[in-house]
Amino acid sequence: MREVVVIRRSRTRNRILCPECSGAAALLTVEEAVKISAISSRAIFRLIEEGEVHFAETVDGLTLICPTTLLAKVE
Repeated sequence: MREVVVIRRSRTRNRILCPECSGAAALLTVEEAVKISAISSRAIFRLIEEGEVHFAETVDGLTLICPTTLLAKVE
């Protein structure tokens, strides 16, 4: 069984594309990533540290997650 999750964002918020996927997907906040993957933020940070999930950090320290690589790891 597959589940589709739609994340709606404010149109005023800038979309940041994954630098490693060449812009294949807009990056998600950690909270959004937890919702779509059904794994904890701690598990997501572990995947980041292991190099399994693409991410970027904003200048103000916000971690953004690539949904493409995240969902590939949890499926």
